[in-house]
Amino acid sequence: MINFCAIGACLLMMVRDRIADIRHERNCTLGRLPGFDYRRPFFYMVTLKKRPEIGAFSRIVDAEEPPADGRYLEKTAVCTGFSKVIRGFAGKWRGIAPIECFAIMPDHIHLLLKIEDTPDRLALGKYVYQIEKALAREYWNVADWTATAKLAGARDGGDGRMGTPATLAGARDGGDGRMEPPATLARTQQGGNERVLHGPAPSGPAEPVFERDWHDWIVKKDGQLAAFTRYIRENGLRAWRRQRNRRYFTTLRDIVFAGRTWHAYGNAELLDMPVLEPFRCSRKWAEGGPEWNEAVGRAGRTGPGGAGVGTFLSPCEKACGNAIYKAGGALVVLTPDGFPPRWHPPRTKEALCAEGRMLFLSLYEPQAAKLDNATMYRRCHEMGDALGRMGDAGRMGDSGRMGDSGRMGAPGAKLAGALADSEGQKQ
Repeated sequence: MINFCAIGACLLMMVRDRIADIRHERNCTLGRLPGFDYRRPFFYMVTLKKRPEIGAFSRIVDAEEPPADGRYLEKTAVCTGFSKVIRGFAGKWRGIAPIECFAIMPDHIHLLLKIEDTPDRLALGKYVYQIEKALAREYWNVADWTATAKLAGARDGGDGRMGTPATLAGARDGGDGRMEPPATLARTQQGGNERVLHGPAPSGPAEPVFERDWHDWIVKKDGQLAAFTRYIRENGLRAWRRQRNRRYFTTLRDIVFAGRTWHAYGNAELLDMPVLEPFRCSRKWAEGGPEWNEAVGRAGRTGPGGAGVGTFLSPCEKACGNAIYKAGGALVVLTPDGFPPRWHPPRTKEALCAEGRMLFLSLYEPQAAKLDNATMYRRCHEMGDALGRMGDAGRMGDSGRMGDSGRMGAPGAKLAGALADSEGQKQ
């Protein structure tokens, strides 16, 4: 006998899932870079962020020194499953090259995707959506298996005895940090000598694993491909550095400096160093000229125990920053941008941050739109003027060192000139 109610329910579920797919694909392809065709055959670096309630995908190694094998991430069952899904994705979908460069971090995934120049290629958003679906299925498959194994071990305690309630709770909530099964998996039913696990049907839709929004970079310029590849491959190293030196990778608020209140990121203890040397150089200064040489020479004398302060945007200021770094000094960088929740230092500065030799300061709240040159120029001047007012207020002496009163000293050199236009730091 045909069960028309069951058939109708299945059709309704299929239609509902398809509507959800269409809505998600529209969100993936619309509202990104205006006017750009995301079917174009380019490399794209895509970042998928996990939802807050989802367990970690991998773990950072707990080691004081860099691992000898260069592996900064410990593989979990989820990480291994994700790797298989990513490597096999191109074999199931047309128009995309095999994914060879990716990083599975504890709370996000970086993928370097290449859309091939074939007639049957799809838009980037559709590939991303299918990858998310495949990874979500794999996640919950591993979660189902992990939860079952934990409950089985908790039931007999490994020696035939019933485990304690605390053990069972750890099994349900992913006590080892590897997995957090969905809420439906936490409900168990004792049946004779068998513990039955109630979870979503294997063929049913998987619960979301990733956040709705994802980020992409279009790799269009010469040299960018090598830079993005290096960025992805060094993700584990940077995460390990941040974990070992967590206090130097933190956003701080209400830091009082130079008579102003700043937002900060990094080692705020640098503001208590015995030497704080401001640098404000004109973009008109020619390399090798007297002003250039004086500023770079002064930077080279700012060694351990001292820090250079400035925007470090103009060519001369960048040369000063390099001289301070080579001399063993620290950098206090004034940035015209704020620090949004996921802000992190540029890749080239992370090693310096891990050593506690860098602090970023900003007077401004973060904003979504990129700053135009006029706004950046004005903000850089405002922050530079704050340093100038330190000298006017008598907070600094001629030597640049801490006086008996505990106030900071100003450099003997006169600060003048305009700051260079710059694109600023990418977030």
